[in-house]
Amino acid sequence: MKVAFQGEPGAYSEQALIEAIPGAQSVPRPLLRDVFETLASGEAELAVVPCENSQAGTIHQTYDLLLEHAGRLHITGEHELRVRHCLLAPPGAEIEQIRRAYSHPQALDQTAGWLREHGILAVSYHDTAGAARWVAEAGDSTLAAVASSRAAEVYGLAVLAEGIEDNPTNRTRFLVVGHEATARTDVEGKTSLVFSTANRPGALHRALGCLAAREVNLLKLESRPMRGEGWEYVFYVDCAGWSTEPALAAAIQEVERETAWVRVLGAYPRSV
Repeated sequence: MKVAFQGEPGAYSEQALIEAIPGAQSVPRPLLRDVFETLASGEAELAVVPCENSQAGTIHQTYDLLLEHAGRLHITGEHELRVRHCLLAPPGAEIEQIRRAYSHPQALDQTAGWLREHGILAVSYHDTAGAARWVAEAGDSTLAAVASSRAAEVYGLAVLAEGIEDNPTNRTRFLVVGHEATARTDVEGKTSLVFSTANRPGALHRALGCLAAREVNLLKLESRPMRGEGWEYVFYVDCAGWSTEPALAAAIQEVERETAWVRVLGAYPRSV
C-alpha cells in the first residue's frame, strides 16, 4: 500500500506513517498540498498528515486542504506521535559552536526556549528531515538542524542534544486520509465536521445547540477564515461518536438547517 506524507525520509510524518500503517510504502512529497494532490490523483491509497501539536497548536493548512477536498477524500483514522526533537550537526561539531538551527517552523516553535537559552538562531526550513539533509550537505560545524534521531541516522549527522522540546510531553496528532469513508462502528468513534453560519447574532450558538441538545460531546472547536471571503469564517468541530449513530446523525441534520452548509470530513476510530 502506497501512503503519501509531507517531507523527506526521516521526517516525523514518515515516522507517524510507519507506526500507524506498518508495512506501507512511503511516498514523500515536498508540500502538504502535494500530499493531497497525490492522494486525489490515485498515486497513493492513503495519506498521513499532521493536524495539531500539543504545544504549537493547529496546522491550519491541513484543515484548509481537508475542506478543499471534502466529499472526495475522507479522514479514516488518527494517530498520536510523541515528538522528541534533537539538535543534529555534522560529526565532530559541538553545541557551543552552533550559531544557526534549521527546521520546520512548527519544530522551531516547539524548541524556541531551548534554542534561545543556547544562543542559537532559529531559521525556517520547509521540512525537518529536509533541514537535516541540507545541514549534512553543507558540512558546516556552526550549522545544525532540529529533527528526529532517525533523520540523524538517514543523513549521517551527530545528535548533539536529544529531547530539546520545551514541552516534555510534546505530541503531534496525525490524520489518516483516504478515498473511502470509514463504516466501522465496533469501536469508539470520532466525527469531524466543518460548517459555515449566517452572519447574524446567535448563529453559532444555535448550530452548536443542535449538538448539545442531542448530548453530543464536542472534542474540538476552531474557527478559520473562509477562503475568498472577507471576514467570513468556517468552524471545524470534532465530535465524539460515529456520524451514522442516530443521535449524531440527527444532530448533523439539525445543524444543516441552522447553517449555510455542512461537510462531514470523516468518521473514524478515536485514538486521541
